[in-house]
Amino acid sequence: MTPIFLFFLLSSIFTVEAQQGQSIVKPGSILTPTTNSSWLSPSGLYAFGFFKQGNGYAVGVFLAGIPQKTVVWTANRDNPPVSAQVTLNFTSDGRLVLQSAQDTETSVANFDPASSASMLDTGNFVVYNSSNQSIWESFQHPTDTLLPTQRLLADDFVVLKSSVSESNQSTGRFRAVMQQDGYVALYPVGTNLTLEYGYWSTDSSVPNGNLNLDDQGFLYVTNSIFNLTVSPARNSTNGTVLYRLRMEDDGFLRLYSYNPQEQNGGWSIIWSPLNKTDVNICTPRGLCGVSAFCVPAGNDINCTCLPGFVFIDESKRTLGCERNSTTENCDEKGMNTTMEEVPDIIWENVTYSQSLLSTKQDCDDACLQDCSCEAALFNDRVCGKQKLPLRFVNFKIPNIDSNATLAFIKVRTPTPSSDGNVTKKIIIVSLVAFAFIVLAISGIAIYRSQEAILEEWSYRCFECGELGKLVNDEEVEMKKLERMVKVAFWCILHDPALRPSMKKVLLMLEGTANVPIPPNPNSVSQCDQGFGKNE
Repeated sequence: MTPIFLFFLLSSIFTVEAQQGQSIVKPGSILTPTTNSSWLSPSGLYAFGFFKQGNGYAVGVFLAGIPQKTVVWTANRDNPPVSAQVTLNFTSDGRLVLQSAQDTETSVANFDPASSASMLDTGNFVVYNSSNQSIWESFQHPTDTLLPTQRLLADDFVVLKSSVSESNQSTGRFRAVMQQDGYVALYPVGTNLTLEYGYWSTDSSVPNGNLNLDDQGFLYVTNSIFNLTVSPARNSTNGTVLYRLRMEDDGFLRLYSYNPQEQNGGWSIIWSPLNKTDVNICTPRGLCGVSAFCVPAGNDINCTCLPGFVFIDESKRTLGCERNSTTENCDEKGMNTTMEEVPDIIWENVTYSQSLLSTKQDCDDACLQDCSCEAALFNDRVCGKQKLPLRFVNFKIPNIDSNATLAFIKVRTPTPSSDGNVTKKIIIVSLVAFAFIVLAISGIAIYRSQEAILEEWSYRCFECGELGKLVNDEEVEMKKLERMVKVAFWCILHDPALRPSMKKVLLMLEGTANVPIPPNPNSVSQCDQGFGKNE
């Protein structure tokens, strides 16, 4: 006896009866995450109950009869995971609720008082009234998956919404809609069903149609008189292969197949809109989050921030980007604000102010001078100012986004501080001093005197008006050389208290401060002793 059927038999002891090919769940039945955790379908293929999610558990329908447990429907998908101490109760008054250790109840599904429920082999969890009539079905409330025999109706409230990820069943960013006009189309969650937001649809339509997936893996739109095949045809599998259509977290539908007869087999993709030549992995609007756009990288995506922005979380780049600096006000000191034109990029056109301007430079200036303006779109002399966030940033789509639209974004960068200038100039001074020493050393190799050391010899060259010896009599601007030499002597004085501050050094090098004659390290002038005459 297989573990699946043993589990089913044990579960049936607790008020679950097998009748007419169905596993009937009666009021009074209880599930817990760690013991009796689910109600199985008659064959054991599907299960309704607890499954692991994050650091806790969620409730839903999943494939239990294959090695790869696959979630196909989730209750209360946007609620946080529950702990191992909760119970799922089919109460005596016909409600299906999660009950915490503190006796707090959360409804799993909303329906009139029920008399029974059943997990079907199709993957549909059905709730019945006392007349054995269906009053609620998971097939009528899909999350991210469509199963064979399940239909997606032309209903604004019946859509496939992607999950955040394979392991997180919370609502993601994208949805698949069966439209009233008969097109199957893909949109970001929370947008209008318009061309501005749609990024894929079927090539033709079936008005008042429904999207269907049959048990042979054919995906099509149908009404009473016409069918439209969405996925390619394939050979009949006689019902031995499993199929599912999933709205993925990257914004695309994918039709999967699973053949249990293949050893070490898994789910295989047999159709996706990505098969079309005019669709790429970066087509979905908003794939990289706010203030960011997607660049294709083979079968993967490369999210890039707009100028002046950085990733909110470097490890999760699809979360989007935020300003690389924060300002208390638009004219904050220490910040340099400019406008940057971003070529071939478009974003959601949600303006707070529009004005007619003659040129793109006028639009650029208008946003730059407006404290509230973070970005602007300029098209046909209309300048639209926008605030953050910038949603649905993407490359322009031919024939949809106007090629004449120009995008500008406000970029803030720190103004180099005075401390930064000091540091930079200190480096320059160090290099000058180093060069001076090198020149002096090269000079001493030629003009050696008997005992003299570098410092004394260099000072005698300065004092006696023979600075040319320090540069081997090469042609230089003598006034600048004299200034550098005097500054160098001040900087190497043996008494630190006599050395000038770095600020004073910079002023002296720039020529904005007078450089006094530095003290003679020997205290006695040697020019009258014939220096320079015999060397």
